[in-house]
Parts: sequence; structure tokens; C-alpha cells
Amino acid sequence: MSPEIIALIGLAAVFAIASIRNVHMGALALVASFVIGIGVVGESLDDVLGGFPVDALVILVGITYLFGLAHQTGTIDWLVNRSLGLIGNRVALLPWALWAIATLVACMGTSHAAFAVVPIAMALAHSHRINSTLMGLAMSSAIVGGALAPTSIVGITVQTVARQANLPYNAGLMFALSIGINVLVVTVAFFLFGGRELIERTREASKAASASTKPVVDDGAGGRPSAGVRGSVGTQTLTRVPTQLEAAPAKEPMTAMQGLVIASIFVLVGGFFTLTMLDVDVNLGVVALTIAVVIALIDPDVGRKAMTRIDWGTTLLLGGIITYVGVLTRLGAIDQLGELARSVSQPLLAALVICVIAALVSAFASTIGIIGALIPLAVPLLVPGGGLEATYFIYALAISASLVDCAPFGTTGATIVASTVEEHRPRVNRNLTIWGLSMVVIGPVVTLAVLVVPFL
Repeated sequence: MSPEIIALIGLAAVFAIASIRNVHMGALALVASFVIGIGVVGESLDDVLGGFPVDALVILVGITYLFGLAHQTGTIDWLVNRSLGLIGNRVALLPWALWAIATLVACMGTSHAAFAVVPIAMALAHSHRINSTLMGLAMSSAIVGGALAPTSIVGITVQTVARQANLPYNAGLMFALSIGINVLVVTVAFFLFGGRELIERTREASKAASASTKPVVDDGAGGRPSAGVRGSVGTQTLTRVPTQLEAAPAKEPMTAMQGLVIASIFVLVGGFFTLTMLDVDVNLGVVALTIAVVIALIDPDVGRKAMTRIDWGTTLLLGGIITYVGVLTRLGAIDQLGELARSVSQPLLAALVICVIAALVSAFASTIGIIGALIPLAVPLLVPGGGLEATYFIYALAISASLVDCAPFGTTGATIVASTVEEHRPRVNRNLTIWGLSMVVIGPVVTLAVLVVPFL
């Protein structure tokens, strides 16, 4: 058996073993890199470790440390409470508001940070008679939509892998496409799972609130006040109709540290943009890490506690997968797959198969891991002669792999089901399973139809 075939089998074995035995995929991939690179290919240790993405490590550490400070100082909770206070009695806006909040939080370093919003959202869905499946899908779409932001780990992963494969990549466009697709998903879910009834309740609440501001006069002649309004003889009584939503959380003033963290986010975006325009050779992680260290110097206790929120597990996952793919590339396995891809008479069919595989594996394993492995394998379809040059195939692949995350087999879907009230949990589990598995096919078909077919 040729070394190339052994290496490809090793990649499949990494995913299989990690899923079946629940071993960390990044650690397993890194060990496999040593075994294949040194034992089979005959490379030196320096050659194998040369493929480890140090730039990506700096980005992940810097971003997750800075936004760990945001969590530790209560900035995220403050933003969530203030945002919910703006909803009032507009119950139809509640799923969308929580989707927007969770999306924003998911952009902040690690999309898993948005898991903190999930229990709040599912509790509000139960208390305000909103379909739990609708709220669950809104939360899932927020998490996976925000995950592809250039400031979030999955977005950083796609950008890192695409650039290492010398593919043109626009992080802003990737994020915009991700948000657009997930808005479509939430819109469909909204009208499938009770959105029209929520709109009607919002209208009724608005009419009732408007009517409650009008004075009702009981003239003592047997006239009755309007429904829901109390009157008294010879007096003019104003009555407020109860709103559909519970009272908004009490507004807590912003602390100095929370204000500093919020300001630091604007400094992060503005500083990185300015340095890029000035052609200064730094990445986003350098800027984020610098800002985080400054904040830690101001409050060392907060800085020390925020260190626990640095996502070392994801850093190891990304590093292990990319290091192994580097071994495959140097070995020539990627080139052999390229020849095989070029032999396919219908490159679009090959693209569909790759996207479906990405979605199926992502439903049960790591989205980051499968994206990191499949983008390099898809490169031959994108080079001149591959049949899909000048298309948005990479964007379609990344989105296809993320849309299935609502299925309860993975962390996102399982967290949503676990956060649902017990009486609704079986139904939500069943609905998310059906929805997630349907996305294995629907996601690739829709994304390829929208992002690839028009450019063929």
C-alpha cells in the first residue's frame, strides 16, 4: 500500500476514532502527524511541526482571551439584559432579538460563548408561549451564523486553511453570506413553528396597550367600562393592560470595567483595520492579545480568571488537523486527489458530494475539524481546469458544514435540548433531529445553487 493511501486512511481513522472513542481530535491528529510524517514518510520532527499554524494559534488565544474578559466582567450579561429591555410587549420580536444577541455573542472569539444565551432564550420561550423548536432553531442559527465571523474561531479556521491553500478568501463576505443564509433559516422556522400566531398576539397587545392609555369614565348610569378596565362611580380611572412579556430585568448601571471592555472591542476592530491599511504585518490576534493584556494590567484578578476561558482545546484541534493536512500535502496525497477530481465529468457533482460529506460528518463530529480537512481536499476542484474556478465553493462548503449543528448529536443541538423545559424536550429533540439531518442534503443543495451554479 502506498504512503499516500496510508495517510488518507489515517485521516479517516482520526475522525472515526475521535467520534467513537471520544478522544480529542486535535491531539489524535497531531499524534497521527508524527506517526505518518516520521514513521511512514520519513520526515524530520521539524518538518512535521513546521506545518503547525502558529499564526492561527495567536489569533485564537488573543481573541478568546479578550472576550473571556468580556464574560468575566459581566459585560455579556449586561448587554443581554439591556437588549431584552428594548423588546417591551412585542412578543413576535423576541426570537429575533435573542437571535441577534446570540449572534453578536457568537462573534466574540468562540461561538460557544453564545451557549450562555441559550438557557435564557429557552426559558423565555416557555414563559411566553413561544414554540420551543422555533427558539431552538433561532439559537442554533445564531451560533453557527456568528461562528463564521472573522473574529470567531470557525471563521478564523476557514480563513487560515483557505490562505494556506493559496485560495482567494474574503472574511467579510463569508460572514455576510453566513448571516444571510441563517436569516433565511430562521425566517422559514418562524413561519413553520408559530410565527403567525406570535404576530397576531403582538398586534393584539399593541392595540390593548394603546386602548389602556385612554381614560374610561363610569357615569354611574349603568355603563360598563371596557373589558379589562376598572372604573369607579364619578371617577376617571386609567388602567394599564398587562403586557404579553414579563417585566424587563432591572437595569443595572454599567461598571467602569464593562465600559472599558466595550470600548476595547471598538478599538480591536478599528486598530486592526488601521494597521492593515498601514501595511503593518500583524494579525487580529496580536491586536486582541495586546488589548487583553492592557486590561489585565488594570485588573490582574479579572485577567487571571479570564485565562481559563482561552479555548486551548480548539487551538489544539485546529493545530492538529492543519498539521496533518500539511503532511498529506507534502506527501502528494492532495495532488493525487486532484487528478481524481479532474477525472470527474461533472465537477458540480463532486462539489455536492464533498459538501454532503462535510455536513454529515459535522453533524456527528467537529465542524472545525471537518472544514480544516476538506477545504484542502477540495482545492483541486478550484484550480484552473478543476471545473469550479472563480466560484464561492469554499463559502458553500463552510456554510453546509455548519447548518447541521442544530442536530442534537453535537454540542450545539444537545445544549439546546438540555435547556428546554422537560415537558417539551422530547418534541424539540425529535424536531431538531429531523431538521438537522434534512440540512445534510438541503444545505449543500441550496448553498451550491445560490453560490456556485450562477458562476459556472
